[in-house]
Amino acid sequence: MENNIKNSEEYLNSILGKKTSFSLPKNYFDTIENAIETKLAEENLKKENGFTTPDNYFKDLENEILAQVSAPKKETKVISLKEKILKIIPFAAAASIILFIGFNSYVFNKTEELTIDSLSDDDIEFWINSNTLHTNDIAIVLENDILEESDFYFSSLEDENIEDYINSIDNTSFLNEIK
Repeated sequence: MENNIKNSEEYLNSILGKKTSFSLPKNYFDTIENAIETKLAEENLKKENGFTTPDNYFKDLENEILAQVSAPKKETKVISLKEKILKIIPFAAAASIILFIGFNSYVFNKTEELTIDSLSDDDIEFWINSNTLHTNDIAIVLENDILEESDFYFSSLEDENIEDYINSIDNTSFLNEIK
């Protein structure tokens, strides 16, 4: 019986066999505040739709975009390459004449001839050290200067001079070379 007293509402409902019409859903009081605030906010909202499109907007949209994209082209000023070249030709001619006169007066009118004597010893030494000389190279350069036996016409050798020269040489060195 104690059990029936504790749960008296359930006990009465079980005896009477009917339920009361006053019942609450689960978590009613936890969610009722949010539901009321939502309902009030909905009532305060405007009933009209804020976004509207003009009549025939989508039918005319494509034509309007194409009209803006293919706007009449502005005529651009064209300067041809031929005109530019024709404008530059007098300046190029004047510059070439000035260069020609300048080079002739400073570079080409020098009367100084280059000889071996005009070169410094350091220049010659540097050239010899930096270049490898071959006998073929020397022969090509001196091809016309090589003397044959018959080319001794400019010297006057007499028998007496030859005899004096042979007598002045130490003969022992010749003999040592032969051995």
